[in-house]
Amino acid sequence: MTIHKLYPLAQLKQEVITALQKIDLPLEVVNQVIISRTPEQIEGDFGFHCAAFSVSLKKSPNEIAQELAAKLQPEQDGYVQSFLAIGPYLNLQLNFQKFGQDVVENVLDMGADYGKEKQDQEQKIIIDMSSPNIAKRMSVGHLRSTIIGDSLAKILAHLGHRITKDNHLGDWGTQFGHLLRALELWGDPKIIEEHPIEELQKLYVRINQAADPKSEIYQGLSQTEAEEKAAKIVNEGRAWFKRLEDGDPNARAKWQEIVDWSMLEFQKMYTIFGVEFDWVKGESFYEDMLQPTIARLEHCGIVTKSEGALVIDMEDQGLRTVIIKKSDGATLYLTRDIATALYRSDQKFDAMIYVVGEDQKFYFEQLFGVLKEMGLKIAEKSKHVYFGLIRLTDGKMSTRKGRVIFLEDLVNEALERTKKLVENRTQVTDAREKERLVKQIAIGALKWNDLMADPKRTIIFDWDKILTMEGNSAPYVQYAQVRAASMLKGIDPLQLQKAIILAKQESECKLISLLALFPEAILSAAEEYDPSKIAIYVYDLAKTFSTFYHDLPILKETNSQIQQSRLAITAAVAETLKVGLGLLGIEAPEKM
Repeated sequence: MTIHKLYPLAQLKQEVITALQKIDLPLEVVNQVIISRTPEQIEGDFGFHCAAFSVSLKKSPNEIAQELAAKLQPEQDGYVQSFLAIGPYLNLQLNFQKFGQDVVENVLDMGADYGKEKQDQEQKIIIDMSSPNIAKRMSVGHLRSTIIGDSLAKILAHLGHRITKDNHLGDWGTQFGHLLRALELWGDPKIIEEHPIEELQKLYVRINQAADPKSEIYQGLSQTEAEEKAAKIVNEGRAWFKRLEDGDPNARAKWQEIVDWSMLEFQKMYTIFGVEFDWVKGESFYEDMLQPTIARLEHCGIVTKSEGALVIDMEDQGLRTVIIKKSDGATLYLTRDIATALYRSDQKFDAMIYVVGEDQKFYFEQLFGVLKEMGLKIAEKSKHVYFGLIRLTDGKMSTRKGRVIFLEDLVNEALERTKKLVENRTQVTDAREKERLVKQIAIGALKWNDLMADPKRTIIFDWDKILTMEGNSAPYVQYAQVRAASMLKGIDPLQLQKAIILAKQESECKLISLLALFPEAILSAAEEYDPSKIAIYVYDLAKTFSTFYHDLPILKETNSQIQQSRLAITAAVAETLKVGLGLLGIEAPEKM
């Protein structure tokens, strides 16, 4: 995918390609040109590596760069002022009066639409994200799926795709049989009514301890006795889930109470993080589709029986043998996910994106393998966007073992720390505005921690690092945006759109070069399913703007034309930072 021809960077590339064609280089060769910004210590503004031409021209990249620099002639009134050979690179020195004019005008004309693309083929994409389990408080682990999924939805929508965000709740499965059994054994209705999720969470941990023969609750018993008691608990839980699947009214009523309590709790967190969903369809939604799904799998001829269970043998693909239906008739996660995919395919989605942890990689390979065996087109465009685990300093979090950081506690801690920070630094005095600012900074900081680097990395959870308000952080970028916007107060935007760009200073040229790269950063984030491409970009833009702001007078500039030029550049920066933060789901405050 390439950026749209309306953007100056695309026009710059076309200008270079035209120049290369004029010296008889074939189009299929010159189309391999990838233009990028040159490092600060190397002469030139943009450039490209000549290795792509080596095979065709049978020369080293250094020789090719030297020959091209000698032969190529800049286009009259074009963006390129001169061609420079720097080792294996052919670098470009630009006419920033023209390039800068077009870049800044482009940003100011498009405003909130800057970086958008017109797709040749718009896709209907569903993003499976967040997906907490009913009856459990949301943990910090759910933060990653929610934030990454929401950002990807915004990025892909900005590029013209039709996006549906689906909160595919974990509200079905054997674990709910165990929870119903726990309610039967130990549930106190009065306590549960006062603190439903907290109590359900405790019951969930307790029933799982009871199902583990190695649990400390069986200390003092023989191994045989412990195993018998644990097995009894497991079988009783399974029996409750079978009742739930069979439609037992008592089991269904208790289960629905658990769902309702949980949704109230979840919505509090989604509201705080500003995340909305188009669909909230839990696994239970697909319950009536399970038997037709199994029948369809059998019709495809890929299911066999093994010890009373229905299985699909995918050993030849290195995906092992998967169970579709247990010998007791119970279904599994995979059965429900296949039913979900079939439903989404019937709803005419072109692609599915699952934002789920790294530990589920093999599971999704199996799921996609089954869907391909069934001949579903959507399988070819299904993607598991996985993210690294969040770990405590002493190991992996586990809800079953009660070792987890709850999202609500994390948010409260972030708000409290931010409140203390803001109290000493902000000039905002209105209590309501200050409360809003605290929330914007705190939630922005939490989101940035997830989006600032490749999602695949594992996070070692550390309070101080996750809430840092300095350096590579959301508050730093938010402040740069606020500072840029504040300089434009009282200035007519139409006046800036007519400004003549007089970019002659190094910091001006660097800023304009970066502004030109924003559409490419968005495309890169979409193609690699990696919002950090945008986070890295906006942080770089904020730093470069800070240098520009400190190096050059803007409001105090006495030459009115130069002042208008710098204010127009500042306006372009403010707009781009706001759009970039928005694609990350981070608010841009009005004041800080």
